[in-house]
Amino acid sequence: MKICSTKDLRVMTGIMAASVLLGGCTVNTNTNTIVLKNDPNLKTEINLNEVTTTEYDAEEMDKLYREYCFNLFSQTVKDYGSGSNVMISPASIMIALDMVAAGAKGETLDQLTNLFAAGQGPLTQQAYASDLMDRINEAKEVEFACANAVWSNKALLGDKVNLEYVSYIQDTFNADYRVKDNFDDKTVKEINDWTYEHTDKMIEEVVDNLNPETVMVLVNAIAFDGKWADPYDESQVRDGEFTNSEAEAQNVKFLHGCENTYFETEKATGFMKAYEGGQYSFLVILPSDESVNANDFAAGFTAEDYEKFIASRTGEYEVITAVPVFESDFEYTVNDTLKNLGANDVFSEGGADLSGIAGSQGDLFVSKVIHKTHIEVDAEGTRAAAVTAVMVDAAGCMPNEDQYRYVECYRPFVYAIVDNETMAPVFVGTVNSI
Repeated sequence: MKICSTKDLRVMTGIMAASVLLGGCTVNTNTNTIVLKNDPNLKTEINLNEVTTTEYDAEEMDKLYREYCFNLFSQTVKDYGSGSNVMISPASIMIALDMVAAGAKGETLDQLTNLFAAGQGPLTQQAYASDLMDRINEAKEVEFACANAVWSNKALLGDKVNLEYVSYIQDTFNADYRVKDNFDDKTVKEINDWTYEHTDKMIEEVVDNLNPETVMVLVNAIAFDGKWADPYDESQVRDGEFTNSEAEAQNVKFLHGCENTYFETEKATGFMKAYEGGQYSFLVILPSDESVNANDFAAGFTAEDYEKFIASRTGEYEVITAVPVFESDFEYTVNDTLKNLGANDVFSEGGADLSGIAGSQGDLFVSKVIHKTHIEVDAEGTRAAAVTAVMVDAAGCMPNEDQYRYVECYRPFVYAIVDNETMAPVFVGTVNSI
């Protein structure tokens, strides 16, 4: 079954907005109600009914997720880093693409699954992504929200959609599924208004236009607002000099503190500072090489390096810390990075198999994956949409010489917001310049 000419059908996946309205087989169009008609010939390769009952080895999946995070982060800074600040949300990218994977088949499905959890199978990956989203949304004492929405172009898709797929992304990923008679400037405004509202007004827009041949837009947003469990007081916020990646001195505010979780390997030192609720922390990774650009460091900082780094964790020292106050934005098209990591077929016009969503093999393909992030860090905590931020405390701790360590970020560094239980990053980024 063909839904129309295969030439320019596209699925656009945008990563970074959010909000959830649950629907069923009747979908919200904002002005009227369209009842989708199922095509009984459309089937997904995954038995979607089995996802909620799929069990998995949580420790193994957490390790594979951390591996994916640093593979993606390292490839991103290689592809787009230069001397700029980079920040991504591996969780946001994964969840958005897992919504696509739910309707993928064959090699397209295998490549997407192996991007995140090689050897585990699509049912396990779908279950893990759903559980990760739930864990984010159930976080205590921080404002942490993960949401999904899908816009469907009725002019191109017609009524030929797989309602099993629609119901699945609504039920499992809480996706707000919206059918538009066609995609126009009003649709662009609707997507961007929704993005702005549900990123706590941190990100104003995710798309500036929609190609007339775009069939579907899938959007994920993860927004974070966390206060430090131990906030900085006025005496801990002081002027200082940050030497950026161009060896230029910048006068900025620094947050000085004293922490008790320390990391050290041959490549880096670091510390953690907890947010309220105790579930998430800000992690600093400061390169041992004082001359290195943070992106050059991150490009060579592998998943194995991160495992060694977190395994070095100790509470034996008082850690004297300094982190700059900063605000940063980053955006990029993720296509090439994902291809470099092995997910090629989903971008192949005529070669992708997304026939679990609509049409036949080759009818739909992903034309663009957009990732956009924002972060703000100050003495009270961290505000981020699809990415993370940093702070540290000092003052008041003067232990014996052999009982303390320094991690002072007066130069480029890497940071992440991590789950304290799994050490899995939800956001990870670099600071090269303030």
